[in-house]
Amino acid sequence: MIGIVDIKKMHHREPKETERAAAHKVAKRVKGRRLETLQALNSLAGGGTGEQIALAARLSILSIRPRLSELQEMQLIEDTQSSRKNAMGNKEIVWRITEEGKKLL
Repeated sequence: MIGIVDIKKMHHREPKETERAAAHKVAKRVKGRRLETLQALNSLAGGGTGEQIALAARLSILSIRPRLSELQEMQLIEDTQSSRKNAMGNKEIVWRITEEGKKLL
């Protein structure tokens, strides 16, 4: 599954060609920001929101959000079907690492 991106399941419902091309280009490996994102999520007991993951990784939320979509597509993280409010008072998905994701840590 790693290295394959199903465009139909990407973060945006109708991704632009540039977004599709970028997703396919980076889908070949789990390292760099993806690995940092997995490690940060792993450090959060009970899962975490994008904002919480960004804080744990000491990275911008703008670096984390695309990685969450990619990691979800790779079946390395999953939506817990719950949400938490972020600093702005908006609800965010709570993510957790799958068993496949844990194998990469």
